[in-house]
Amino acid sequence: MHMSRGVAAAIGAVALAAVVTTAGPATAATRTTESGPGWHWVHEAWQPAPQQDLVLPAARYCGSFDLRATAVSQDVRSKVLSRWDNGTPKDTYYAGPLIEKMTNVTTGRSKDYDMGGDALESDTSAGALRTYQTFGPVGVAMPIGESKGLPSGDYVLDGYHLIQFNADGTRDVKVALGPALDVCAELG
Repeated sequence: MHMSRGVAAAIGAVALAAVVTTAGPATAATRTTESGPGWHWVHEAWQPAPQQDLVLPAARYCGSFDLRATAVSQDVRSKVLSRWDNGTPKDTYYAGPLIEKMTNVTTGRSKDYDMGGDALESDTSAGALRTYQTFGPVGVAMPIGESKGLPSGDYVLDGYHLIQFNADGTRDVKVALGPALDVCAELG
């Protein structure tokens, strides 16, 4: 990958973020503005997207310990930008402050992390995650044996990152323009 493509992707991502966050409210709940092959753009209202507490199992992520994520402070919202013609979301944008306490369940060691960056999730027409673009800081888990571009673990990605989710369940980091803090290593 050439740096110029990465810079272009980052500029495009920032431009998309500016459009999403500055767009005014729609006159209707959903308004179609354009379409593509099998999908269409929509203007839908921002919706609350609270982050649920979860435990990442050791066997899948950190290796030697379970990692608990607990939302300490949050006001994450989501906005569907486009839908497939069958009605499922194609592109959903997430934004808003989020502080999560990450805890090594074995030792009790914990730390609060700012994960309040923005993210763009793109899904298939069947609803499966296709790509995840982060405009950090954003938390992303990379499973053991199923990840390319980053070792397995749980990360706080800062800057711009593009992660592709493949049909076989693997994840590929396609673009990494910024640091990736390994929470498993920090709390292990």
